[in-house]
Amino acid sequence: MLTSNSTTTESSSNRPTLGIIGCGNIGGRQAANFLAHGYEVYVYDINPDSMAELQPLGARITDSCAEVAISSQVIFTSLPTPADVMSAVMECEDNLCQGLQPGSVYVDITTNSVETVLKLHQTMQKLGVEMLDAPFNDCPVGAQSQKDMGLAVLAGGSKETFSKVQPLLQLMADRVLYCGEISSGTKCKLIHNAVNAIAVQAVSEGITLGLAQGIELQTIWDTLRLGSFAQNPGDIHGLPHYWFSRRCDDISQHPAFTVKLLHKDLRLALNMASDRNVKVPHLSLSAKDFEEAEQRGWSQYSTTKVCCLQEERAGVIAKANLPLVSDSTETPTPTEDWTNHKGRFSLYAVLILVLASNLFQFGLHWLFHFF
Repeated sequence: MLTSNSTTTESSSNRPTLGIIGCGNIGGRQAANFLAHGYEVYVYDINPDSMAELQPLGARITDSCAEVAISSQVIFTSLPTPADVMSAVMECEDNLCQGLQPGSVYVDITTNSVETVLKLHQTMQKLGVEMLDAPFNDCPVGAQSQKDMGLAVLAGGSKETFSKVQPLLQLMADRVLYCGEISSGTKCKLIHNAVNAIAVQAVSEGITLGLAQGIELQTIWDTLRLGSFAQNPGDIHGLPHYWFSRRCDDISQHPAFTVKLLHKDLRLALNMASDRNVKVPHLSLSAKDFEEAEQRGWSQYSTTKVCCLQEERAGVIAKANLPLVSDSTETPTPTEDWTNHKGRFSLYAVLILVLASNLFQFGLHWLFHFF
């Protein structure tokens, strides 16, 4: 069984046997990934061709979900919908539960529903099986994964179970985030996808508004991708500075960009949309929030102050001293990389100057002594 001190460099005899149910885009790539790292992997998919593609790589083909469970110590499901997961785990003929052994670990990397995850967890507890919900954040077109596998795994479950499976999860994506108790990973993934969808819709409003104004598509696209939005969508990287720290509540912090100024920009953008009879529902809702913020007397506060309206709606407060860069293992940005190189260059320059000065003094001393 996989222990908490397992590492990806352990001998193959000590590695857990893995099972993957669902060999599509994500499941198939992860099966190939685990095989490449020397793991024994049993696979099952309702499409025999998907399994056949993995067989030359060393995958063990099975006839059912139950057979995967019987043969494996850590079992992953990677399926399209919650209904597919329920069928594979509990409902279909020779389902996963019929073969699961006490002490094994079940990891669902499907973007599932919270209700389904909790139902599966209750079943696993009765069977003596540990469980994580760990939805996978794949790498869409336009984004790049450092490991060429995925961007992040968002894991929910007990910390003990997470520690056991963490070495495997670390092979799957650039980042592995422990989100909390069971179903927390699923909740985080659904929030991520919802925010992403809203942002894409907002971008679509901007692009169509630009086209309606007679601006070339390339130009409006360059405006968005080369501006601050592309560098910091939704000011997300700056949220710890003004929002989480509660600087947004303090007018003396002298924000560079105020509620009043951004509200003005939103009104001007709405005027453009109105001139061309372009419907921009997300922009309209945002403008209403900034209008309310001004009515509350927040005109001179940081634009982030508007987030307080949503806090009131949700009945929560986002308050914590979080660093602007939350992960010390983050890949340096070009600016950070240049700063590091510049620092090293400065150090080398000083050393060279010291060495040159010493050589010059030595040369003078030798000349005076010689003559």
